[in-house]
Amino acid sequence: MIEVTPGIYQLQLPLPNISLGYVNAYLVQGDNGYLLVDTGWDMREVFDSLKEQLDEKGISLEDITQIVVTHVHPDHYGLAGKIKQLSHATLAMHHIEKGFIKSRYAAMTGLLQQTEQGLHVNGVPPEELTELKLASVEMAKFVVPTLPDITFSGGETISCGAFSFQVLWTPGHSPGHICLYEASHKVLISGDHILPTITPIIGLHPQSNHNPLGDYLNSLKRVKELKVELVLPGHEYSFTGLKKRAQQIIQHHEQRNLEILRVLNTTSKTTYQIATEMTWMSHINGVGWQELTPLDKRLAVLETLAHLEEMRAAGRASKFTRDDIIHYRVEKWEK
Repeated sequence: MIEVTPGIYQLQLPLPNISLGYVNAYLVQGDNGYLLVDTGWDMREVFDSLKEQLDEKGISLEDITQIVVTHVHPDHYGLAGKIKQLSHATLAMHHIEKGFIKSRYAAMTGLLQQTEQGLHVNGVPPEELTELKLASVEMAKFVVPTLPDITFSGGETISCGAFSFQVLWTPGHSPGHICLYEASHKVLISGDHILPTITPIIGLHPQSNHNPLGDYLNSLKRVKELKVELVLPGHEYSFTGLKKRAQQIIQHHEQRNLEILRVLNTTSKTTYQIATEMTWMSHINGVGWQELTPLDKRLAVLETLAHLEEMRAAGRASKFTRDDIIHYRVEKWEK
């Protein structure tokens, strides 16, 4: 456990067999207990790591009185239910994220059917459809589905000792993603909204809004204007230079748009066809479609779709349906 700024500790919780390596949780010292932001997977190895890091500082689980989840992806939410049960802390998240818990982790049939249909109409061939549809099902075993005691809409204040965090609704990576901004200390707990070297996945899927990349870029532009001296992200490491990093991410997405336009050129293609011709995982010098795992292939299709819909909203691309399959084309060629 690292004290990243007086009164706020960073806990690195393992993500076994995941290239990211770990997720960052944050423990904020209060007058009568601690606030825990994000929790890691529900996995024995993760729980043991959390417990050991707390023990090193003489902190017990019962000392945690508040749990806030930035979004309900398994690496941020999975262990929240167990920690809540053992500590009797209150659990809080955005109200949109609460609405995903049952369909994502308890009764998945409907969501899987929607996912399959979405992949089909965007060109995924029948021989790949089942594998891509089921690619993330295994992740549900790392989650204890637990409803929150408190839900946010954005704009609320969370008080904890010397800290007063404003809840910022930052949709994009997930529709109900939130960040926590402490204006007097100039600290931003950013979840997956902004990371120091990698870019969060922004995909269009049954539980996203119709233009998640547009939502993400708009919320990123708002956040980059905050007076922040220290960003505490959900992965990698704490960093400074929020505005510069936000601008880099905005430029990255524009480069991806231009790559998609080059792939489309003067023809029309399905989202799947475009995704297979793109370069992925640029943070490790890039890989081609065939090198991706089934889950990464699905994410690649959904990310490509998010870019296409953002460009369609901006008038840069259009779509049409042929034989029940959606195709995209360039609306206006750009050099």
